[in-house]
Amino acid sequence: MARRDYLRIFRTAPMALVALTAACGGGGGGYSGQSSPPAASATLLVATDARLGDHLVDGNGRSLYYFAKDFPADGSHAAVSNCNAGCLPIWPIFNPGNVVVQGVNAADVGRITRSDGSMQATYKGFPLYYYAGDTAAGQTNGEGVGGIWYVVHDPNYSITLLSKANEAATYLTDALGRALYFFDQDTVGTSTTVAVSACTSAECIANWPVFSTDPVTVPSALAEADFTVFTRTDGTRQMAYKGHPLYYYAGDSAPGDTNGRAVPDWQTVNPASL
Repeated sequence: MARRDYLRIFRTAPMALVALTAACGGGGGGYSGQSSPPAASATLLVATDARLGDHLVDGNGRSLYYFAKDFPADGSHAAVSNCNAGCLPIWPIFNPGNVVVQGVNAADVGRITRSDGSMQATYKGFPLYYYAGDTAAGQTNGEGVGGIWYVVHDPNYSITLLSKANEAATYLTDALGRALYFFDQDTVGTSTTVAVSACTSAECIANWPVFSTDPVTVPSALAEADFTVFTRTDGTRQMAYKGHPLYYYAGDSAPGDTNGRAVPDWQTVNPASL
């Protein structure tokens, strides 16, 4: 990876906006570290925040965010932005005329055509936005707003959060936006006992593949310590969240799918409910 440039320290209080919707509150953040200006031509690069780690910024150091109610792209499906008329004044889209990367893999950057015909840049399939409450380089006031807006980590989060357009709750997904599930019949692990998966038959595993990832990187609403790994009876490794073993559902074919919810005893993982 090319040399990372670090931005000048900015410590600012969260900015209050006059016309925020219920899902658009305020957050805060500040940079820590030595500064050096980005290359003049760079329009997308990486900055380091003491609390949030490495995340994407534009060429002027303004933070970029992802929206948990969007559908990220994959190899077969285009990304879909669900931030429209009432949302865009607060969360303007990021779409430089020419995306020039620095410290970012150019292959991870794309562009979509929005429903209104305008273009928007994406990273790892996720549409990118600014936050109107960030008024200077280095600010991350949009982090965690409404529980559905987060800075775009680089490399991208290995576990992240999405939310249905018609639901308030969020649910866990992998880095590509594929939903994660837990099984009511599993034995939940604790601080002194190991989780035990009840999904052990060949048929169950075929329908509910186990999930594991390393390392664990998550948005600020989640705690890395809540994710643990245990060894299944067949010797394979599986990740658990708050002691609940995690799975995919074979019937989900696109980011944002939650078809496994229709299967008895299986649920998507709402962090607030565990």
